[in-house]
Amino acid sequence: MAKKLYDMRGSQASIYRLVNFDIEGFIHMLFFRILIFASAIYGALLLLSFVTYIPATLVKLFTVVVWILITPQFFESAKLVSMMSTKGLSFGHFSQEHVFLEKSKYGINTTFFDVMPYAVMMLWVLGFLIMLVWWNV
Repeated sequence: MAKKLYDMRGSQASIYRLVNFDIEGFIHMLFFRILIFASAIYGALLLLSFVTYIPATLVKLFTVVVWILITPQFFESAKLVSMMSTKGLSFGHFSQEHVFLEKSKYGINTTFFDVMPYAVMMLWVLGFLIMLVWWNV
C-alpha cells in the first residue's frame, strides 16, 4: 500500500492555499477559474448573436469582462517567455550570486526580458482603451 503524503499548504484543488505565499498565483488561478465559465457564456452569446438579435451592449459587456479576466493569463504568459529566454534569470527565484555567475558565464543581458512583460501589458491596456474609444465613436 502506497504511503499517503500530506501537503501542509493544503490540497492542490484549493486555490485559496496560494494566498499565504503566492498572491500573484492566486489572482492568476482565480481569474482563470472564473474565465472558464465566462468564456463559455461569452461563446454561446456570440453564437446566438449571429442567429438572433442580441443587444450590442450585452455582447460588449461580456467582451470587456473576458478581456479583463484574461489579462493575468496574458501577463503570466509574457513572464514565462521572459523566463524561458533567459534560462530563469528574469523573474526566477535565484540567489544574486547565481544570477551574477550565469550572466557572466553566458553573457545574457536580461534588461529587455525584465521589461518585456510590462511593455506587453501596456500594449494590452492600450488595445483595451482603443477598443472602448472605437465603440463610443
